[in-house]
Amino acid sequence: MKPLRNFFAHNFHHYRFLLVAAISLGGSFTVVMPSLADGTTSGTTIDNTATAEYNYVNNLGVNVLNKTTSNTVTVSVAETAGITVASQGMTDTTGGSVVSNDLLYYDFLITNVGNDPTRFFIPGKATITGSATAGAITADLDGNGTFETTIPTTGFTTSSIPVSGFVKVRVPVTVNLLATPGSVITVLLGDTGPNDNSNATQNQPDSPDGSNPTEVRTIDNLDGTAGETAGIPLNGEREASAIQTTTISAIPQAFAKVLKVRSGYSDSSTPNNLSDDKLTYDLSLKIDSTSPTGSTGLTPANLVGTNINVDGLIGAKILVSDAIPVNTHLASVVTPPTGWSVVYTVTPTLVTANNALWTSIVPVDLNLVTRVGFVKSGTLTAGTTVNGLSFQVVTNGVLTSTATIANIAQSFGQTQGDALNQLVYDESGDQSPSNFNDDGTVGSNVPNLGVANVTIQGADSTNNNTGQGPGGEVNTFTMTAQTSILNGPHLFPNAVGATDNNNDFSNQSAIVPLYLPPGSTLDPAPVSFLNTILNPDPTLLSNVLLVPVTPTNTSDLPSGTTVTLISGVSVATYTYNGTGFTLTSGLGISLPTLNNLPVDYTVTVNLPAGTPLSTDTGKAFPVTIRAFVDSNNDGAFNSGESSNNTIDQVYTGFLKLVKESRLLQGSGSAVAANDSTFSTTVKKPGVGNIIEYRITYTNISSVPIGSNNATLNATGIIITENGNSTNNNWAKDNDNNGKVDTSHVFSTAIDSAGIVTYLNLGAAVTDAIGVDITTYLDTIPGPLQPGQSGTFTFQRKVN
Repeated sequence: MKPLRNFFAHNFHHYRFLLVAAISLGGSFTVVMPSLADGTTSGTTIDNTATAEYNYVNNLGVNVLNKTTSNTVTVSVAETAGITVASQGMTDTTGGSVVSNDLLYYDFLITNVGNDPTRFFIPGKATITGSATAGAITADLDGNGTFETTIPTTGFTTSSIPVSGFVKVRVPVTVNLLATPGSVITVLLGDTGPNDNSNATQNQPDSPDGSNPTEVRTIDNLDGTAGETAGIPLNGEREASAIQTTTISAIPQAFAKVLKVRSGYSDSSTPNNLSDDKLTYDLSLKIDSTSPTGSTGLTPANLVGTNINVDGLIGAKILVSDAIPVNTHLASVVTPPTGWSVVYTVTPTLVTANNALWTSIVPVDLNLVTRVGFVKSGTLTAGTTVNGLSFQVVTNGVLTSTATIANIAQSFGQTQGDALNQLVYDESGDQSPSNFNDDGTVGSNVPNLGVANVTIQGADSTNNNTGQGPGGEVNTFTMTAQTSILNGPHLFPNAVGATDNNNDFSNQSAIVPLYLPPGSTLDPAPVSFLNTILNPDPTLLSNVLLVPVTPTNTSDLPSGTTVTLISGVSVATYTYNGTGFTLTSGLGISLPTLNNLPVDYTVTVNLPAGTPLSTDTGKAFPVTIRAFVDSNNDGAFNSGESSNNTIDQVYTGFLKLVKESRLLQGSGSAVAANDSTFSTTVKKPGVGNIIEYRITYTNISSVPIGSNNATLNATGIIITENGNSTNNNWAKDNDNNGKVDTSHVFSTAIDSAGIVTYLNLGAAVTDAIGVDITTYLDTIPGPLQPGQSGTFTFQRKVN
């Protein structure tokens, strides 16, 4: 309750009259006053006696200091009732997430916040909404935590509860079998509108609606009860309610995604022999932290092991398995990351990988290995990506001039928290985790044999896990015995691309000017490539021509692109008109003879004005150059003529920056829900809110595939955030009120891959509380490899 002096201070004029009257009558005066709930005990008397000093002049003309004392006034605190009901939380008796058929205990605490002992009425029923059924309410009346008293359905009145005494009440609720994930169960004990846990639901008068069987309320003790102040409460009987809600959890599901890329290929320096070629495969296992688009009723969970037989012992392990491709045998395995072990099996592939007999001992004859695997005990948390699971195979028994190697990986585990211990199974070749379908619906978790079959499974022919269809997709690689001419990136005429040596490539980027915003177009400066051709045969080749090839997708190149080929003193320029190339300058490039020494030539690509940014499209502009032997001297390529292609790809920028913002409350008003998540949409902060900026930088160029292709790495990256620059005003006083509009929030400029430095109007400063910062410099040494990305975040408070 308020201290008595505060009570009188707020009611001074009224009580001054009463006290003055009492003093003037020279007697005692008792004031009965209300008390705030849970304050001074009912019946307590508070005495107050006034004293004073005063001066007067006696008849001698002398000033005299005098004193006086008043009579005593006594305040007797009246009995006031008070009650609160507080939520004490929910307990799921099965543990883990709340799902169908769980038994939930909702506990409530009823407290006497009056200043006199009282009794409680506890209703026999709680109000339940949602897909659940309530059981019998119980109460812990003796405070030993056993909830020993079952409350009758008609309700129950307790014995006397002392001031600040309490009773715990438990409402058992069983979640219905058909409860929908995401739906809400609400448990309301008492009935004090608005029943929303606000102050308006606590210690409210019971008088408006009288005594009802659904209420939690006070019932005054009978006079004569120990400790009871005679009479009724000054404020009447009181009531209160509390409400608790629970959302039915989505079913936990580990979204495990096994990914596979072919990271290397070597012809073992025997280009005409396909029986000794080496292929390197890199596997990774990603546990997604978000549910697949289109899935319902599932929440991301951690991945744990399933029963796998290793060295004769069956135990819970996470397994990544890869059946050795047909026409190959296992050559070597790279040491996996810490916590992972390499395992081998010679069990025939007629048995599924999770039922095979595995060994951690390297077999003496690797030719007998049917599968290679990687196992881990323990847990992989959602959001984890495991890289570095790599092995190499060698081809054997390939007698044809062309052969396709098909391969698919599998992963096995279980969902942490899944009481049914269901298998979590995935196949490589796509972006769908846990063998889910492309539309996000649940696929089969019954493993197949893991032996690649393109006809049945479909193909991930681009070697980047973008296959489509049910289950996984097969990684395919077509080998072709070397032709009589090779054409490729500089110094690597035998380079191999995604599928063969006709789609090897070299990547370069045009210069993009500063402050060119996304969505713009430009007229790039010409970009030059140096390529190499080679005759691998000692026999001289005659009449070798070099020409640009119309792209398969004619829209891949903008109309007006020119391609200039230079070999020695010969120069030829071709212009692309949207459907094909036309020789517009020179006589074409012809090498009368080609021996077995490499020959370099130059390709200059000049894209036209109006070319879009690659950071917008996510694509390069490819120019395929064909080297071929013009055996019939007609100047054109004909079927059957020996040839080889290489692709020169021009990017108009390849480091993509995406800036997003979100609002944090800070010391300001609550933030709207749609402003509290990172996005590019306009936000509406108030004073005291914090703006958090996030810059995501990504190398969008094509990832290394095949062998000896020229890719693009970004190094020495410096991201500048200047609040006073032409395109920024977040460090300015835009409204001219004498104060910069936003200020730096200490220790919030973060890039785990970079080094952040701070400037104030061009001068270096230290990050500290109260330091004014107008520029952030984020230096990322790199290299940032193709497909890699990072983030830089910083915060500004709205002043």
